[in-house]
Amino acid sequence: MSSQKCSFSISLIGLILLGFFFSIGKETNAQTKLRIGVFDSRAVAVAFYNSKFSTNQQIFASLGTRMKEAKEKNDKDAIAKIEREASLRQVMMHEQGFGRESINNVTGAIKEKLAQLAKDENLSAIVSKWELVFSGADVVTVEVTEKIVDFFEPNEKIKSMMKEIMESEPLKDAFLIDD
Repeated sequence: MSSQKCSFSISLIGLILLGFFFSIGKETNAQTKLRIGVFDSRAVAVAFYNSKFSTNQQIFASLGTRMKEAKEKNDKDAIAKIEREASLRQVMMHEQGFGRESINNVTGAIKEKLAQLAKDENLSAIVSKWELVFSGADVVTVEVTEKIVDFFEPNEKIKSMMKEIMESEPLKDAFLIDD
């Protein structure tokens, strides 16, 4: 009977050791950290609006053409609407480029590239660092601003601007910037 107990004990110890050796190097769910990519939305917005991927130059050129036509016709209603649209577009760009405004219109244009970046960097999500208001101990944030900016093929001048932007705090009332 004692040889059966001894044999059982040795088998049990063997199974425990086997399980231990196979689990070495593997993280348990409790040890796994959620990786979130974060970016400075101001830098991404400025890179986008100064790239060939932005349609803003065409939009503002069209507004200029429409304004010229409205002024030639002395169409005060059209002039007011065009001025309002141009003003609102400028306010949005100021908030995105200097404040903390959402840049969904920008990130929407690069969804596939962001998905690939998330895959390449093993990220569960990518968000603006201004939108991440809390992260627990089980979250690791990974800075991806420069990688996103690179999607817009910035020149050296824009890259230099990105560094300045990222070293400064967002403006509280960027919508009040007067051009």
